[in-house]
Amino acid sequence: MAAASPSDPEFLSRYGRWALISGASEGTGAEFSLQAAAKGLNLILVARRADKLAELADRIRATHGVDVVTVSLDLSQPGAMAALREAVEGRDLGLVVFNAGGDSVGGRFLDSPYEAWQSLTRRNVDLLTEACHFFATRFVTRGRGGIVLVGSEAALGGTGRLAIYTATKGYMCNLGESLWKELKPRGVDVLNLLIGATDTPKLRTVFAKNKLPLDAVPLTTSAEVARIGLAKLGQGPTVVLSAAEDSDNPLVSARVRRERVEWQSRFLDNFYGPSE
Repeated sequence: MAAASPSDPEFLSRYGRWALISGASEGTGAEFSLQAAAKGLNLILVARRADKLAELADRIRATHGVDVVTVSLDLSQPGAMAALREAVEGRDLGLVVFNAGGDSVGGRFLDSPYEAWQSLTRRNVDLLTEACHFFATRFVTRGRGGIVLVGSEAALGGTGRLAIYTATKGYMCNLGESLWKELKPRGVDVLNLLIGATDTPKLRTVFAKNKLPLDAVPLTTSAEVARIGLAKLGQGPTVVLSAAEDSDNPLVSARVRRERVEWQSRFLDNFYGPSE
């Protein structure tokens, strides 16, 4: 095994020694895993494909000298949350990256039976909510932690042929912004990372299937997505990757969205009394 790469003491002090990353087998999930390992974090890698997870785990151990645990798991299936609880038991977990959540069905809403769409809602709504509650409870108890919700710019509005996907990503974004406000005073950082078209193996497969050139639309690299996600974790609640840093557009501006969450939260004092 190669010697461990230099770690990031400040990051480790803030979030702890272990990170859990879902959708970790390739693309943005794999990049989050590699960059977290480069900071010195031990990893719990979660995805469906055991072979891809094992390959990535071997690469990370050899390159960065950290501990890696793999969990082959379909997050849309019953029992998924129990498996996640078991995976983190006894470990100083301080960072969770929810990266699984792509549209595995696709197409018009009525072209697929309702049961097909349930895989998306179970994973992107039900499992996400339960997992956020479980991990946030752990982080608040320990007084520190971080949650990255890798979402999509599809969260910003509805789109034909992506009805359920956009709806679940909108849910994730609203949940993340609300949790950012509630958890930050308790030592826990929450970040929505809304990404656009990203150069991943899955997207390349889609382009190839539809005979499209890879440069048909501007693509962000998976490495850049992960870099920004880890760098901006303490600067939530929402970062839209395609937005300029100084944007005033209320839909995509990190500053304006943050100010809105703060204002709306203060407005609720009129109904519920001052927050703690």
